[in-house]
Amino acid sequence: MYIVNTSFMVDPAIHDRWLESLRKHYLPLLAAQGFDQITFTRVLPATAEEHFTYSLQVDVGDMPRYKRLVGELFEEYAATARDLFGDKLMWFNSLLKKVEY
Repeated sequence: MYIVNTSFMVDPAIHDRWLESLRKHYLPLLAAQGFDQITFTRVLPATAEEHFTYSLQVDVGDMPRYKRLVGELFEEYAATARDLFGDKLMWFNSLLKKVEY
C-alpha cells in the first residue's frame, strides 16, 4: 500500500481562499476519481511560523494509481493553483510505503 503525501505551505494572505478552493474543488475531484482514502491535516508547529502548513495524504494502493494521481490529477491541480495563488503557495509530494509492524 502506498500513500502520496503532499505538504502545503500557505501564506496567510491567501489562506482562506486556498482552503476553500481545496475543499470545494480538489478534494471532491479526488473522491470522484476513486481516491476516497484521504487524510487532510494541519501541521501544528512547535514555534510560531509565518505561514500555515498542511498535509494531504491519499492512499493510492499501487504504482499505476500513484502515477495517475501525481502525473494527471495533481498536475492539473498544480497548474490551477499556480495561476490562482502564485508564490504564496508552495508544496511538495512524497511517496510513502506502508510498513506492517
